[in-house]
Parts: sequence; C-alpha cells; structure tokens
Amino acid sequence: MNLNQTSHKLRNFLAGWIGITLLAMAAGAVSPQTWRISTFNDFSDGESERVSIQHPGEIRLAPSIQPFAEVKESAIWSLAASPDGGTLYAGTGNSAKIYRIAGTPGTATAEARLFADLDGNTVHALLIGSDGALYAGVSPGGSVYKISDEGAVTLIGASGQDYIWAMVQDATGDLILATGDKGQILRMALDGKTKTLVKTGEKHILSLVKNADGKIYFGTASNGWVAELVNEKDFRVLYDSDLGEVKSLALAPDGTLYAGIIPTVQVDAKRDVPQPTPAPPSPKTDKSSEIVKITPDGLARVLDKTPGAAANAMLVADQGLLVGSGDEGKLFRVGYRDELDLVSDLQVSEILGLLPRQNDGVWMITGNPAKVFILSPATDKGGTYASKVLDAETASLWGEFNWVASVPEGASLAFETRSGNSKDPGENWSKWSAAMPKPGKVTSPAARYLQWRVKMGGTASGDSAVIQEAEIVYQSLNRPPRIETLQVGDSAGSSESSSSNSTSKSNGTASKSSSTASKSSSSESSSSSAQKDSIPLSWKAEDPNGDTLVYRLEYRRVQETLWKEIEKDLKAAKHSWDVSNLPDGKYEVRLTASDRLTNPPGQVGEDSYQSEPILLDKTAPEVAEWTGQKVEGNTFDVRVLVRDKTSRLTAVEVILDGRVDERLSLLPEDGILDSIEETFQVHIGDLAAGEHSISLLAEDEEGNAGAGYLLFTVP
Repeated sequence: MNLNQTSHKLRNFLAGWIGITLLAMAAGAVSPQTWRISTFNDFSDGESERVSIQHPGEIRLAPSIQPFAEVKESAIWSLAASPDGGTLYAGTGNSAKIYRIAGTPGTATAEARLFADLDGNTVHALLIGSDGALYAGVSPGGSVYKISDEGAVTLIGASGQDYIWAMVQDATGDLILATGDKGQILRMALDGKTKTLVKTGEKHILSLVKNADGKIYFGTASNGWVAELVNEKDFRVLYDSDLGEVKSLALAPDGTLYAGIIPTVQVDAKRDVPQPTPAPPSPKTDKSSEIVKITPDGLARVLDKTPGAAANAMLVADQGLLVGSGDEGKLFRVGYRDELDLVSDLQVSEILGLLPRQNDGVWMITGNPAKVFILSPATDKGGTYASKVLDAETASLWGEFNWVASVPEGASLAFETRSGNSKDPGENWSKWSAAMPKPGKVTSPAARYLQWRVKMGGTASGDSAVIQEAEIVYQSLNRPPRIETLQVGDSAGSSESSSSNSTSKSNGTASKSSSTASKSSSSESSSSSAQKDSIPLSWKAEDPNGDTLVYRLEYRRVQETLWKEIEKDLKAAKHSWDVSNLPDGKYEVRLTASDRLTNPPGQVGEDSYQSEPILLDKTAPEVAEWTGQKVEGNTFDVRVLVRDKTSRLTAVEVILDGRVDERLSLLPEDGILDSIEETFQVHIGDLAAGEHSISLLAEDEEGNAGAGYLLFTVP
C-alpha cells in the first residue's frame, strides 16, 4: 500500500473520530438558544415612542402626533371646533371652565385662554350650533349653557338630570341630550323647553351619535346596551354586552356603527376627573374594553379588545377606526383582520376624545396632562422602540443579532443592546452599545438580562422602514454541578453498625442457688468484628444545565493533608468503599462531581463535598485482666478489666456455665459505660461444688464484639 495513501486515510479516520467525539461531548452541554420577537404580542410587550405596532407582527414609524395646546387643568373632557377650524373650545373638569384655543391651520402650537367659567364641575358635552354659538352641558347639575363668540354666557335650561354626558343638534336646531343618572334622552329647545324622548330604565346614557339622516344611536350603563332611537318615544336595542358601559360610539360613512364598551365602574363626580396618582388596579380587575361592530343590517360582532384599558373615545377617520384608551394614552386603530394595531403611545394618563380636523388629521384631547394633540396623516420623522427584557435565567453569553426588515432608500435603522443582572434596567446595567446598522454580534457584557432597542429614521418623502422580526442567539454560561448530600455508611456521616441484645441490668453481681468453691481457675479471650470490610457511600447531586456528571471519591485520615483516591470516573451515585486494608482511625471522605463529559476544556464545572470525620473501628474489645479471684464458701468474686483501642464500650454481659438464656448485663464500677476502658466487679453466689466457667462478652459502639473466658472450681 502506498504510504501517502495510508497516511491520508489515517488522517481522515482520526478527523472523523475526533469530530464524532466532539459532537458526542457537546450533545448534553449547554446549547445556544434563540430569543425571537416576531408577533404583535411580542412587540406589544416592549415600549414604543413614535412607533406603531401592527398585526400580524411588525413595527414602523407612527403617524406624526404633535402637541398643540395645554391648559392648566387636570383633563380636557370635551372639544368643539369652529366651522373654519381656526378655533377650538376645550371643556375641562374641576370647575367647569371652557378654554378657547385660537390658531390657524398649520399652526404648530397655540395658546389656550380662559373663555367661560360655568357653574358646575365638568363640561362633558360641547358643540358648535347651527347658529354659530357654543353650547355646553355641565355635570353635575345637568345645566345647558350658550356662550356667544364674545364669551357671554346664557343659561338655556336645566335638564333635571345630574349628568349630561353627550349632546347633538337635530335638524330643527334642538339639542338632544344623553343624561344620567336616570338613563333618559331629552330634547331641549334653544329656549330651554325640555321634553323626555325615552326612558331606558338604565342608569346613564353615556354616548350619543347622529348619522347623516338624523338617526340617533346611543350607548347605556349599566346593562351595556347599544340602541337606536326609533321615534320620539321608542328605542330598539341593537346589542346587549356582557360588559356594563358603552363609553364611546362612532359612525362610518356606510352606516356601520362601532361601540367601545368598558367594564362597569362607579359613576360619580369623583370619576369626572382623572386622578394625578391613580391607585393600582386589583390584580383580578380586567379593564379591557370590547370594540363592537354593528353593520347597517343589524349584524353585531366583537372585533377585538383594548388590552387592559378603557375605550374612552372612537372616531372613523381616513386612517380607519381610531380608538383612544385610558392605558397610558395609547391610540389604537382597527387594522389587519379587524384587530387593534397600536398607532402610538402618547405617554399621558388618558385619551378622552377624538375630533376630526377640518384640513386633515385628527384632534385628540387628553387627561393628566390636559393637552390637545394633532394626529396627522404624515409619518413621524423618527422614533424609538425598546424590546421587553429577556431573562436568560442565568448569566449568558450573547451571540448574533439578526433582524428581518424592509428599509426604503433614505430610511435608517440603528439597533443597540444593553445587559445587566437586575430585573429592571437601571444605572447598574451596561451602557447602550454602539449602534448596529447591520446584523452582527452583540457586544454587551455577559449577564442574565438583555434588552435591545432600535432608533428608526424616516425618508424625506415620509416612508418608514418596517421591522418584521428580530432575534438574538445566546448561550447560558455553564453553571457548575452541586452536591446536595453525601452519605457514608447506612446513615449520613456514619459507618454501618450493629447492636446486640441485652437483658436486665445488674451492679456486677450474678447469683446462683447452691454451690461450693475451689481456688483453681484458668482464663482465655476471643474477639470478632461486626464492621464490614466495605462501607457503602451514596450521594445526591444535580446539574442546573442538565449535564451528565462523573464523580471522584477520595479519603484521608484526620490531620493528614494528602487525599488518596478511592475511585474515579463514577457515573452512578453510589459506591462500596473497600476498607479492609485500612487501619482503625478517623477518616474523611471527599466527593467531587464534574460535568467534563459534556463541556469543553475551560468551561468544565466542579463541586466538592467533604464528609464529617467518620470512625473506622474494626478491632473488638478485649478482656484484658482477671484479678482478685476469690472463692468463699459457695460464692466467687473476680475483678475484670475490659478495654477497646478506639471506640467506647457500649455493652458488657456475663454468662455462667454457658447458660446463654440467663446472661446478665454488667455495669462498671463507676456505674456508667462511657469510655474505652472499664473495670467490672463480678460476684456470683449459690454455686455448687465443682468446676464452673464465666464468659464475659463486650461490645463497642461500632458493633465489634470481644469475649473473655474464665474457668474456676468451687471445692
């Protein structure tokens, strides 16, 4: 065979063998994981600033939303615009003040000036009448006022109700009022004459809209009805919700009616003003609202729910159906498959109203702070999206960061990452990394938690990049195994032992009926070990990464420094330790667990566990001395010394003439078995004349047993 061919084949074989070995080694090791964000819910868990989140899962720059004016109140509850769109009127809470906001179309900002100060608490209803005057409904008290262009206030009339929640003007010029807390719809002429159109039996009529033909639709509380006014005295329920309050209504040009229905809350004066520091909701309270669509033919269905927020306001605009919520001022839009997309997050307490803007876009009013915003069709020039925080559950290395996005020419994406070991990002986290204009490796330090963000820039023509997916590969750092317990012997920390039975206790005296004595005697001793030549070892260990563990066992005598190997490369969590060649003494056992089989060099984890000192005693007690033998008449006395080299004596028994069933336990002269050497005084009476024997049995605390034998004669 050609030597070069042989060498080439050998190299191939070795390379293949090494590859198989490495694959086998890595199979059970810590493996890379992927953190992927790609669905609407995934993106919704993050924080967006001037960024929209759309179904089924993508983010893009939001429509431009700019602040226009602010009033020094807690909330703006209602808004009306002059026919030319140049003047806004904002109704507020706390003291029923109306502010006039003047600004020409295209004005970036405008100043709000106090226009009217009415009697009452909150202005929930405002409209510009066909005569050009401003009309306001005030709660509580239920009064309607007319305010001229010069700011002159005239009381038109009192509704006789506590609340006026909404109002429209019909073709005759009369005002149609949605009231509470008796749930009535009223007609109020401009001279103040009031007529009840319908009594619904509900607590409140919260919302009211009128279509192009003059048909009136309204929403109620507390049963959550969406209804239409059939004539001057009758109404028909179009939808009966399981939720309690139809907070908002909106009409589309084709006659489709939309309703925002929220869970029932207590309606009173305190509710009229958003609280500066609201109390946290009960964990069991779901504030999600239903968005219901009712077609002109009467078919009704729930489109979607606003997640954990009240649907305070709705408007059908060029962008579609818009929903303003009480969840940190989030603006939603019904989009793909009639699901709610997040248009933008205004970072205010509540969006309280939406009004079409004459030129284009939408007016939005908010609470905490009390502001007017402009939503325009144009895309924002830039925005930022920050992902939720990844909890890798342990310190991890960060790998490649990839994303799927369409980026039109002139648009930009700049991704950044940061990491830390506290759940909430803060100063103890790393700084945001340098911007990544294209996919690459994450440079943030290894840590348990990770977050990414992207800064998005639009084109000059208003186009935006669209991100569909982002993923980061990461791998947990190898965590070492942990040994929970090490058991030496049959019980933790001790070698196996056995115990002997005993009968009644005696103060070293044994008696027998008739006997005679002799002065001649002889003795001998024997021993046996109850300890086995092996000690069972068992343990419990676990690896947080699920790696395969191997174990090494070692021992040393107490006060020695060098550990000697018992066994290595053990895979089972038990072993029988051969101690047959070890001398008596105190020993320590050390167990080491390693995950080296499933981790490469440099990443291997180990844990060691050292036992408490254990006593190895394989030597039995011995009967060392028989002294002071004395025969008097039919009695015999002898003094016996019993000692053990290592362990405390635990039992000593005496047997006369081999009668095992009549054995007696002995106590030492000091009355307590508490040392390795004890002296016993044996007294036996009532002996018959002739030869007798005494067997003395001794046992130590390790179960080793020794015996002594004495032969004597009674004359």
